[in-house]
Amino acid sequence: MPTQAKIVTGCGVIHNFICTYDPDDMPEPWEPDTVPSSLAQSSDTHGSGNIGFQENRHATMHREEIAQAMWLSYQEELEKRGQV
Repeated sequence: MPTQAKIVTGCGVIHNFICTYDPDDMPEPWEPDTVPSSLAQSSDTHGSGNIGFQENRHATMHREEIAQAMWLSYQEELEKRGQV
């Protein structure tokens, strides 16, 4: 976990460095010309339609399973370190 925390900080430092010394390096993500032409042509089909009850329920259950697994893994790590 300490290494993972350093990665986040490092990414922020790199981002700030690029913004300061070469602000034209990458366009901002919300600018329309950053969307690849293959995605721009088919974007009208993405996100359309309604999500059904079963699909929503399945996604919610899947998220809960992931969250539960992460929590248990975290608790096990704390026990290994003797912090519980």
